[in-house]
Amino acid sequence: MQIAVWLVSPTIPGWHFNARQEARLQAEIPGAEITVCKNTDEFQEALQTAEIAMAWRLPKAWLENAPKLAWISTPAAGQEAFSYDLPEGLEITHGAFHGELMGETVVAMMLADCRGITATLRLQDNPVHPWPKTEVAQRMRPLRGSHVVIVGFGHIGKWIGRLVKPFGVRITGIKRKPAAPPNYFDENDRVALIDEIDKILPETDHLAFALPGGVDTNLILDKKRLKLLPKQAVIYNVGRGNCIDEAALAVALKKGKIAAAYLDVFMFEPLPEDSPLRDCPNIMLMPHASAIAPNYLDLYLDEFIPIFHQRYPKKS
Repeated sequence: MQIAVWLVSPTIPGWHFNARQEARLQAEIPGAEITVCKNTDEFQEALQTAEIAMAWRLPKAWLENAPKLAWISTPAAGQEAFSYDLPEGLEITHGAFHGELMGETVVAMMLADCRGITATLRLQDNPVHPWPKTEVAQRMRPLRGSHVVIVGFGHIGKWIGRLVKPFGVRITGIKRKPAAPPNYFDENDRVALIDEIDKILPETDHLAFALPGGVDTNLILDKKRLKLLPKQAVIYNVGRGNCIDEAALAVALKKGKIAAAYLDVFMFEPLPEDSPLRDCPNIMLMPHASAIAPNYLDLYLDEFIPIFHQRYPKKS
């Protein structure tokens, strides 16, 4: 079994396959010939004999010189880098381990907003408010007892719910198709269909999006639906930026129609300098970083190795 690994990041250490991870992969898949590539030339050469490729991206043209390749495994959850049709006999799997990390990020955002941390950071260097106790107090409220609505209640959405549930919130998970509730739900929680969203938004305190990109999720939160939210509502997005009408969101924030927004993803990335979101009040802009962590590729290997052994069981 020959495995070509090209997981390189010049800027994010957690996204760069290291020597310890290479040793682990070799130890847990004994007998495999593992080639860890440092650049595109090395990777394209390794593809000539590889049966498995582990990579962030793999241009379709490179497949012409990969006659034995049967499986592409990418840590990425998004499918943008592999939007082409695969040739017969070649499969691709995407990472499904991101939910735990992204869930922590969303819960951190919720707590920072509810407990006045974000407001304090905005005001701490403001000479007009040298000791902004009164101003921060206006933003503080408990997370406990609030209604958290999670649009996109798949793997990532369920992790958001799992991590925020111990704070005593009521959860509504929204999906396109009916699904059984997760085991951490109680009698106050439910899974609803996307068709019900207009009825749910007016009673929402925290609205989190964990949706994939694509035509089906375009502008789910548009100008009309933004108007359905109560003034205390806070929006969070860690899925893909296409689901929110950014111009309408900017207007709602500037007019005080909603309380705040915490966004990790955007319609265009990096976020353009002239985006109306950049000068909004009560907004936090993250650079598509909600899943970054030093153990990112360790979690990926936790997922990849069992899948490998399922696909290629040991011969007795």
